[in-house]
Amino acid sequence: MYSWYFPKDSPSTGMGHRHDWEHAIVFIDNPDVPEPKILACSVSSHAGYKKYNPCPPWVIDGTSLKVRYKHGWPLNHDLDTTGDAGTFQDLIMWDQMTEDARRALNSVHFGSANTPFNDGNFKPKLEKAWPF
Repeated sequence: MYSWYFPKDSPSTGMGHRHDWEHAIVFIDNPDVPEPKILACSVSSHAGYKKYNPCPPWVIDGTSLKVRYKHGWPLNHDLDTTGDAGTFQDLIMWDQMTEDARRALNSVHFGSANTPFNDGNFKPKLEKAWPF
């Protein structure tokens, strides 16, 4: 699961809300092999998930999923897959975070936005995004 936090979700003047978490989930065949095969992917939106089984080949760059953050006019933004080239972002694993950071992400309330990868949300989000 790859997650992004946005302090403000306002695609239209005067509309939107504070705090947003969006995420993309890549489902692989075997996490124990050096280069696992991507089997499917799901991307989050306020309405739930867009699920791709399999992922379209043009949204995969080697072993990476290409994702874009876009307007869901008039109220929200959301994620979707893309064939467009982009940039790579650093990956920070849950276990790499300090205990204070994990505690904050487990306890801070972001209004109606949920931290998708914290202890209470990770498994339910995976289940809702399950594309098989």
